Amino acid sequence: RKGIPMIIGLDVGGTHTDVVLVGENGLEKQVKVPTDTSALFNTVLTGLEKITEDIPTGQISHTVLSTTLTTNAIVQKKLSPAGMIVTSGPGIDPEAFRTNDHYFVVPGGIDHSGREIQKIDPEKVRAAADQIERAGIRHVGVVGKFSARNPVHELQIAEILGDRFDKVFMGHQISGNFGFPRRINTTFLNASVYPVHRNFFEAVQKSLKQKGITVPIHILKADGGTMGLINSIDFPGQSILSGPAASVMGSVAFAPDYTETLVLDIGGTTTDMAVLVKGVPLLAPHGVDINGYKTLIRAL
Repeated sequence: RKGIPMIIGLDVGGTHTDVVLVGENGLEKQVKVPTDTSALFNTVLTGLEKITEDIPTGQISHTVLSTTLTTNAIVQKKLSPAGMIVTSGPGIDPEAFRTNDHYFVVPGGIDHSGREIQKIDPEKVRAAADQIERAGIRHVGVVGKFSARNPVHELQIAEILGDRFDKVFMGHQISGNFGFPRRINTTFLNASVYPVHRNFFEAVQKSLKQKGITVPIHILKADGGTMGLINSIDFPGQSILSGPAASVMGSVAFAPDYTETLVLDIGGTTTDMAVLVKGVPLLAPHGVDINGYKTLIRAL
């Protein structure tokens, strides 16, 4: 109705894309369209056109997104190739935490107090970058053991890499929490799902622009919070388990506050389960495990 602000909710799944319009009286309208991952723009635009039919774009206050595309890429082992450059110093050999074929351990070390105990070897970094580049890989993760305490080595490695790659993810920016193996996995997943998330990001931006909708765009994170879509391009791993988190958050409104509830989300690609205790979702505060990867991604 005229003048009432409305919210668009958009969930891009591997099989279908669902779009809802939420207004003063709750759910005003809902549509479902097949997801074509090779033409995401057309998928999203079709959904937006159907949901905003006869609705002035000026009535839309903001848009909230969720997606299972990055989750599905991990579970189905369809990750894009990524390079990893890791430095640790004394302790367990980082080879024990190898994530993929294009994984290179270079000299350098920061101790637990943030003090440099071994300098970076620029030549070894360049040699690793040469091999990654020759493999045609465009996205790289850089991780140092105690970078959460002192990120200087990650910054130096990224500076040596310069603009040779389309995107470089540094572990200390991905997560400030400790846990060297988990930071390696998390940074690797960010670099690996980046192309999938970028396609989603561009499809949403382009389709909203074509519809003339210029409102704040939020994406649901794995922990049930939201972040700006623009910011998500630097933290694509935060979209992992976004879709399942949406199911959990939606179920909170219906769950009893006196007992436990099992939330079961059966999708076209994955089935996800979660538990609510007296109406409150359980959280993996230190990081979720997904398809064998122990991460630092907080998730419901």
